[in-house]
Amino acid sequence: MYKASFGDDASSSKKFEATIIRLNSSAQGLREFINEVNTLALLQNPNLCKLLGYHARDSSEQRMLVYERLFHGSLEQLLYGRSDGPPLDWNARMKIALCSAQGLAFLHEEGPFLAMYNEFSTANIQIDKDFSAKLSGYGCVGHIPETGGISVNAVAVANLSVETLEKGWLTPKSNVWSFGIVLLELLTGRKNLDNRYPKEERNLVKWSRPFLADGCRLSLIMDPHLKGRFPMKAARTIADIAQRCLQKDPSERPTMRTVVENLKVIQDIKYSCWFPLQEPATIVGKQMSRSPSFNGVITPAPGLSFLPSPPSRTGLFISLTRPPTSVSALPSRACSSTLSLQELERQEARRSAATTIGRTSVEVEGF
Repeated sequence: MYKASFGDDASSSKKFEATIIRLNSSAQGLREFINEVNTLALLQNPNLCKLLGYHARDSSEQRMLVYERLFHGSLEQLLYGRSDGPPLDWNARMKIALCSAQGLAFLHEEGPFLAMYNEFSTANIQIDKDFSAKLSGYGCVGHIPETGGISVNAVAVANLSVETLEKGWLTPKSNVWSFGIVLLELLTGRKNLDNRYPKEERNLVKWSRPFLADGCRLSLIMDPHLKGRFPMKAARTIADIAQRCLQKDPSERPTMRTVVENLKVIQDIKYSCWFPLQEPATIVGKQMSRSPSFNGVITPAPGLSFLPSPPSRTGLFISLTRPPTSVSALPSRACSSTLSLQELERQEARRSAATTIGRTSVEVEGF
């Protein structure tokens, strides 16, 4: 997948950007390929990027499709590739998930013919200015390569379903599995089979299952970039949808239409963000880092210590991480009490007149 710019120069008003998808080598003839591209062009939906054109030559097996490119580029770039990109808060992630699911549902069930992906991932999801999403790189069933033609690079293997890897089967339920992995990436901020993590944590599906099934532990694997700003009820619902999409048996996975209906329910569960997201380094007095074993953000406790001060009548000193500040001196009669003569006489009278001795009122100063 590539990014391309078209136009006379950088300042041209007619300049526009596109996404280029390079197709796998195929024995398909040029005429058949052109007919297939014309068929794909019939797919029109608000959640699909427009197919703008193609590149093909009769003397070459190199073939490419040219798709519309949106403002923020791919979801993969926003999650992992751009440090200067806009922060993806919870509400934006849920909007992206719903739009992507609606695009897949159209390809599987609502379009003029069945269409799906060979390799569906965050790279196939384009993000617009308002964080709405469209799908690019889609292809009709007739273009999907046979078992021996399925690519086995790290990205493809990370998103291919169990039945596709083991048996070469490719069905709409295979795309449902891949969508389940996309949901995990939106929750955790991790890629599947990412070598940056310890070996036991690289298989995102296997590693996350115990946390997805336990609502109390789910927050431990949430993306640290969310900084805890998400509605827990909605997060549990997303975890449940992901678990159902990642069932090993394809028949037990939901259809994308069912997934869309479930995602619509939680769109109204918004997390109200009173403050803009900040990078951990900008939070004064806190050092935040990614845990090596889970996605929690470790916030070291402030170095607060109480050091004994030498006996003094002038006051008590508390030593903090900052220069010590003194507390104003206590009264000279601190921790002392006084009883009046009248009070003593009343006590003696009560002691002799009643069997129950009343509690004396004490005038206390200090602490």
